[in-house]
Amino acid sequence: MFKIGDFSRLTRVSIKTLHHYDEIGLFKPMLVDKFTGYRYYTYEQLPHLNRILALRGLGFSLEQIKGMIGNDGKIAISSEVLRGMLALRQAQLQQLLDKTREQLHQVEIRLYQIEREGKMSDIEILTKEVGQMMVVSGREVVSDPSFMRERCMALNHLVWRAIQETGLKTDGISFALYHSDATNGIDVEMAYVVQSATLPELNGVAKAHILTPTRVAYAVYKGSYDDFGAVGRVHAEIMRWIQANGYRQAGACREYYLRPPQRSDDPMGVMEIQYPITSE
Repeated sequence: MFKIGDFSRLTRVSIKTLHHYDEIGLFKPMLVDKFTGYRYYTYEQLPHLNRILALRGLGFSLEQIKGMIGNDGKIAISSEVLRGMLALRQAQLQQLLDKTREQLHQVEIRLYQIEREGKMSDIEILTKEVGQMMVVSGREVVSDPSFMRERCMALNHLVWRAIQETGLKTDGISFALYHSDATNGIDVEMAYVVQSATLPELNGVAKAHILTPTRVAYAVYKGSYDDFGAVGRVHAEIMRWIQANGYRQAGACREYYLRPPQRSDDPMGVMEIQYPITSE
């Protein structure tokens, strides 16, 4: 028999770990001296310990392993159950691998950016999943860019009035969708997310429709909404990011006006700019 220190050196498993395995009933010593409390192990226990280490190496928790093997170290569950547990673990590891690959790719993008420009961009671009939304909106093609602010505010007013008249619930955050299919101006849509069991019927300019779930690349802009150059740089940075990461745009870009300016002398606003993307 081996004292715990000798067994620890033989198996390269720490004394602390062997103590813990004993305490939780996962791997107990062959003998415990009732006078000294010393733990003793044998060669015959090595396969049992190796099975624990093998399952631990696959990422199973000690509690899971305890349910998978018996006191003799042999598998105590059916092949079907074991296959299911391994398949689940495989899926978890694949998900982790995909996430790690994505993180590695993002690191590579930033390294390339530093090498090209000498610094990282001040604009952080992320991705997220956006679920299905019911919106009430008004849409118009604005022929002259100098009228954009005026027409967007007018559309926003009409949509908000329609929502109030029909008693629909909304979070009060307006956003604009910029469609790219207009050839004689800027195709803009002002919208609010609403809550309704059915698609409401509205009169006039405002219409209700569904925006399908999508993945978006997005960035947050803080500054004056009238600083079109600064806003445009955020749009351009997102578009460059989409191309560099092997995606393509998959729908109208969106500007969420999270914090509109509070007063006429308060130009500071916060918006989230989103671009629906796909890798297909």
